[in-house]
Amino acid sequence: MRFFLFALIALAQPAHAFAHPQHHRAAPPPWQAASDWPDRIATSFRGDPHTSVSITWRTDVSVDRTRAEIALATDDARFDLTARSSRATTRTVNLEHWSGHGGERFEVFNIGLGYVNYHEVTFEGLEPDTLYAIRVKGGDGNWSEWFQVRTAPERGPVEFIYFGDAQNSIRQHWSRLIRSAHATAPQADFYLHAGDLVHDGSRDRDWAEWFDAGDFLHAQTPIIPVVGNHEYPRMDRRADGSRDRSLNMLWRPQFALPVVEELPEPLHETVYDVRWSEDLHVFVLNSAAGWFEEQAEWLDRKLAQTDAQWTVVTMHHPFFAQPRDRSNADSRAREAAFLSVIERHSVDMVLVGHMHFYGRLTSGRTSRVSVGEGDAVDTVFVISAGTIAQSDPIDADFLPRVGDGQADLDGLSADRVAENTPLFQVIRLDGEHLEYEAYTATGRVYDAFSLQADEGHNRLVNGDAAHGETRLFEQNTGPWAPGERRPHNNWEDLRGD
Repeated sequence: MRFFLFALIALAQPAHAFAHPQHHRAAPPPWQAASDWPDRIATSFRGDPHTSVSITWRTDVSVDRTRAEIALATDDARFDLTARSSRATTRTVNLEHWSGHGGERFEVFNIGLGYVNYHEVTFEGLEPDTLYAIRVKGGDGNWSEWFQVRTAPERGPVEFIYFGDAQNSIRQHWSRLIRSAHATAPQADFYLHAGDLVHDGSRDRDWAEWFDAGDFLHAQTPIIPVVGNHEYPRMDRRADGSRDRSLNMLWRPQFALPVVEELPEPLHETVYDVRWSEDLHVFVLNSAAGWFEEQAEWLDRKLAQTDAQWTVVTMHHPFFAQPRDRSNADSRAREAAFLSVIERHSVDMVLVGHMHFYGRLTSGRTSRVSVGEGDAVDTVFVISAGTIAQSDPIDADFLPRVGDGQADLDGLSADRVAENTPLFQVIRLDGEHLEYEAYTATGRVYDAFSLQADEGHNRLVNGDAAHGETRLFEQNTGPWAPGERRPHNNWEDLRGD
C-alpha cells in the first residue's frame, strides 16, 4: 500500500494552478469590507457538540464589546422572549501585518484593509439533538438575523456533507456547489471541509469569497474545518532549509475549535476530534504543518479508546505519495506516521482533498473476498475537490483497472475516479449501516456505495452510480495536448479580480 494511491494519477498538479495572481489595488467589493454590522458568521464547537455551540463573527474595530443571544427555537412568533445573552470575547486582527512562527509578515494583498475585530461566544448547558436559534450583535442595535442550529444527537441517524478543496474562484464557482449540496441534504448535521478552503489563507479577499459563497449556510450548519497547505500562506523556505509553517492569522479567529493541550501549540485548533454521536467519531489531522509523529501518537490513543461504530479520519493531503513526490520528505513522513495507525485500527473512512480530482479506493485484509452481497473491506479512501482548478488527467495506463474489483496497487482497489468534475459527498449512517453518495454540482449522483458492519470488517456494496461512465477530460471537455494551458483550468482569469 506504500506506493500506490497516486500511481492512480501519475499526474502532476499544473504549476499555473498554484501561481499567485497579480497584486491588484482595486477597492474591495461591498461584500468584503467590514462594518459595524456582523458578518462572516460561522458555527462550530470548542466543546461537546451535544451540549454546546460556538459562534464566531466579524465587525470593524469600532465594535469592541458585543454579545450573542440564544433561545430555544419554537413555533411561537416571539420565541426570542426567552433568549439569554452571553458576552463575546473579541480579538483584533491586523490584516496588513502580522507575526507568525517564521517572523513578521506584510500582506501585500491586504493593503488598505487595516484592522478588523473577530468575536466569539460559546453557549453551554444545552440539550442534545435540540433546535436553537442564535443571533449575534455588531454595533448598537445592529443584530444579525436569527439562525437555527441543532445540537448533536446522542444516538440515531447522522447525515453530513464532505467537501474537498474550494480554493479557486470560490464566489463565482464554488458557490454553485455548496448551494447544490444544501438543496440535496438540507438537514445535514454538519459540513466537513477537507482543507484548502481558500487559495491564500492570509488574503482577506479569499475568505470574503468563501463566506459570501456559503452565506447563511456557514452560520446554521456546524463546520468541521481541516487545514490544508493553502491555509499556510507561502510556507517560505528559511536559510537553513526548514520551512516557515505559520498558520494564517484568520484561521483561529474565524473558527472556534477544540484545543488539544498535549500537542504542540502550532497544532492547536487544527488537530482535534469530534464525538458527534454514539455511532460516529471524527478525527481531524493537520497534514500541512508537520509534527506527524506527535499527531500519530495522539490518533493512536484516541482510536484505541473510542467505541464508536464508525470512525472517520480527515486531513488535507493523501499521505500516500505520488510517484513524483517520493523524494518529498513531508510525503514520506505523513505516510510513515499515519498509515500504520489507520490500518491497525481499521478506520472506516479517510476523507481528504489536495489532488483536485475524484478518487475512491478501498483496502481490505481479505483482498476483496466476496462476503454475501458485497466485498469485505477495511478502509475506504476518498479524494475529492470542489475547486474549478481541476487536475490534469489520470494515468491512461491505469484506467482499465478502475472499477474492475481487483486489488491493484499493493492491495487497494480503485473503484471510481473522475476528472474535471467538482463534487460534494453526502454520507448518512444509522447504526451498523452507512450510505455514501458523491454528487456533481447539478445534483447528479456520480458515485454511490453502502457499508454494512459485519463481523470485524465492513461489507461494501456499490450503487448503480458507481458503474456509470467515467468522467475524463477527453470525454467531458474535448481533446487536449499534454502541458496545454486549458482555458477552463485557468482559474486566475476567472477569479474576478
